[in-house]
Amino acid sequence: MGLFGPSVGHPALYEEICRYHDLDKKIKKLLDAVVKKYQMPRPAEIFIVPETLRRAMEEAASDDEKNDLRKLYETWFQE
Repeated sequence: MGLFGPSVGHPALYEEICRYHDLDKKIKKLLDAVVKKYQMPRPAEIFIVPETLRRAMEEAASDDEKNDLRKLYETWFQE
C-alpha cells in the first residue's frame, strides 16, 4: 500500500526504523517523547516529515534536546 499506507502507523514500523538507525537510548527516548507529545497517530512519519523535528526543536525543553534534535534533522533532512 506504500509508505503512507496503514502500516506506517504501526508501532512496530517505528521501532524497526529506530533499530535501523541504531539510535542510542538517549535519542530513542527523545524521539519517543516527541511522538507522544504530538500524539502522532503514525509515529514512523517522524523519519519522513521534517516539520515534526523542526517543531520539536523550536519547543525543546533544553538546549541539549534542541541540539540532539537539530543533529537528527541535519542528518536525515539536510543535503
